[in-house]
Amino acid sequence: MVKTSVLKRSRVLAAGVVLTSALAACTGGGPTGDEPPQSSQQTQAQTGPEISDPRSPFAVELCALLPPDAATSLGLEPTGEVYDGPKISPDSAESCVWETPDGHTSVALAPIKDRSIQEYYDHKSAFSDYQELTIAGHPAVRANQGDPAKDGFCAMFAAVSKREMLYAFTHEISKTDPCGLAQKALEASIPTLPPAK
Repeated sequence: MVKTSVLKRSRVLAAGVVLTSALAACTGGGPTGDEPPQSSQQTQAQTGPEISDPRSPFAVELCALLPPDAATSLGLEPTGEVYDGPKISPDSAESCVWETPDGHTSVALAPIKDRSIQEYYDHKSAFSDYQELTIAGHPAVRANQGDPAKDGFCAMFAAVSKREMLYAFTHEISKTDPCGLAQKALEASIPTLPPAK
């Protein structure tokens, strides 16, 4: 069971790396391809939607991003585990992964710094599955390279402040509704984050 769980987390975050790299390629990242050029960052810090209730995902412990009762209500184990593999991008923190008791479904949450949601708006054509939405009062995007209904993976990014995002990545072996699960995880997490200073 442990080996299966570790392999699943590797697939979950490897897909996140591919997704983030696709955005970075469109934004003209540097040698690693994961960060937009400085001039782009400065411009985008001044553009994009206003965040009326900014929150700070870096102000809480990683595996406290999803409260235990919220995890349980989503059918997940109440506590997550820090994923110690590759980060989704150099500008993100580590991620925490919650799984169902049978290990068939997982949710990973990770905070991302120095990225504006405007970057996703500006490069929506990089994603075959793209949708702009509002989650817990914050602008968000569903941005995937594949088809979540066919592959069982879904990524969503919510702008919790002007330059910080909360990333949710879900995997469902049943392929029932991975994007619905990602959205529910963000809806449960964002209101519990402390206000940004």
